Amino acid sequence: LHGLRHMCSGRAALPRRALWVLAFCTALGLLLSWSSNRLLHWLAFPSHTQVRTQWSRQLPFPAVTLCNNNPLRFPRLSKGDLYYAGHWLGLLLPNRTARPLLTELLRGDEARFRWFAKLADFRLFLPPRHYEGISADFMDRLGHQLEDMLLSCKYRGELCGPHNFSAVFTKYGKCYMFNSGEEGRPLLTTVKGGTGNGLEIMLDIQQDEYLPIWGEAEETTFEAGVKVQIHSQSEPPFVQELGFGVAPGFQTFVATQEQRVS
Repeated sequence: LHGLRHMCSGRAALPRRALWVLAFCTALGLLLSWSSNRLLHWLAFPSHTQVRTQWSRQLPFPAVTLCNNNPLRFPRLSKGDLYYAGHWLGLLLPNRTARPLLTELLRGDEARFRWFAKLADFRLFLPPRHYEGISADFMDRLGHQLEDMLLSCKYRGELCGPHNFSAVFTKYGKCYMFNSGEEGRPLLTTVKGGTGNGLEIMLDIQQDEYLPIWGEAEETTFEAGVKVQIHSQSEPPFVQELGFGVAPGFQTFVATQEQRVS
């Protein structure tokens, strides 16, 4: 700014004042140009990402959680189960009578209709004093059992079975986690991707045991199939939020890639 004194000085010669004006404008232009460049760079909120690729001979195989879309098997309901949980399941009205629309749906199967009509007749029924309620034991007893659903299981070409899965309970009821890494279950690893180097399973979803789908209800589903989530052993399964659906009658391939952010 001291150049302003020389630019406005009446005692300085005109050529000298012109040189000072030129120098001042040049310096001011450079200052504004650099400042505007830095300001735009700051407003862009720049970030620096460093990616490092590390090769490994083997990687831990992720945990795979499977859930049947149907939480409870309809034919396994007892009279006590229907008495206490029928309204929660959307099968009974608050006064413990069968929903009319459900009755209409069951009329197509005469044997099933007679069975349910007898089950829902509480006229001479004495409710048990102590009932387990809607608990983990209740879901475990009435949920789909992996021994009945699992038709085939292979991991890296070797046979596996229900003993390789751990039971977990979610909003879908009783689910099963492969490679949970829990005590007594060594963490499985894989050396490469591709078909034949991971988990291959075939399931029977037991759709004939699904709860009747009669309308909107929180505990009944309009979908048949299984919900699957692939996750690490360090995080619990959030199948409802992060899982994907697998429809019956189709073969589904799933590929995963691990990314670690630090």
